[in-house]
Amino acid sequence: MTDGFEILNHDEVVTIEPDTFNKLNIAKTFKVRDLITAIKEYIGAEDTSEANLYTQGLNCEVLKFTAQGWIKGKVRLALEFCPDEPDSPLDEIYEIHQQLQQIAKESVW
Repeated sequence: MTDGFEILNHDEVVTIEPDTFNKLNIAKTFKVRDLITAIKEYIGAEDTSEANLYTQGLNCEVLKFTAQGWIKGKVRLALEFCPDEPDSPLDEIYEIHQQLQQIAKESVW
């Protein structure tokens, strides 16, 4: 099921309240890739390519609640957006339709 969030394209533009990211060197209005760059600078990862951060991913290990021990894999950054209200009444109907399809797939007859 979907929670209404969608991953933003790296060239899409976001505007935020001025004091949201006081520790990051970023304007109030920015492209998604600019936020990734500001995060890289803040965490000291300037030598890490943007492609590795949000397409290919970085090698890592994760300790998940559902796993026994560490799992090797990759992690990548993404900025997601969820509108406060659906764009149209049909969007809500479509989402319910998608949820019903997912339930039908999970059901075993």
